[in-house]
Amino acid sequence: MANPKTKQELLASMADAYAKLCEQIAKMSDEEKAASFDFAADPKKCGVRWQYDRCLRDLLIHLHEWQVLMREFVQNIREGHPKDYLPDEYRRNYHEMDKMLVEKHQATALEESQRLLQQTHDEMLSLADSFTEEELFTKGYYKNTYTTTMAAYFVSVTTSPYGQAMKLLKTHQKNCRK
Repeated sequence: MANPKTKQELLASMADAYAKLCEQIAKMSDEEKAASFDFAADPKKCGVRWQYDRCLRDLLIHLHEWQVLMREFVQNIREGHPKDYLPDEYRRNYHEMDKMLVEKHQATALEESQRLLQQTHDEMLSLADSFTEEELFTKGYYKNTYTTTMAAYFVSVTTSPYGQAMKLLKTHQKNCRK
């Protein structure tokens, strides 16, 4: 899908990508949902961003936690304390942050991870809707978005990773069926 150019396109793409991800998960058997990921045969399928996700729960938690960061990013902007999206300690190596985020939730159940992602996804829709077209699509409108748009940040924590997650899950299902 092309990059959204309006708030309505942004909201629609976010909702559509999430619905497709949920449909993909619904197609999975309980065994596939519980099975560990194994991309050893083709490690390029996984990609660096997802290397710490060992199962569906980890993948969903990963998505959820990046949306929590987005929520905090927006909250800081609105409170007049603009900070960068990534915490200072992870700006140079966000893969360490990915690892920490997933490890923090090893006791979280799959059902809870699904609930948490649903909650933050809904928050992302609400937050995106609360911005004006100008705020969403003007590059550098907010000092801490630098040379990009707020809409691009929303895409980077919803639409884009949802699509990547779907590809991972499809590969995982194929691997489970072999």
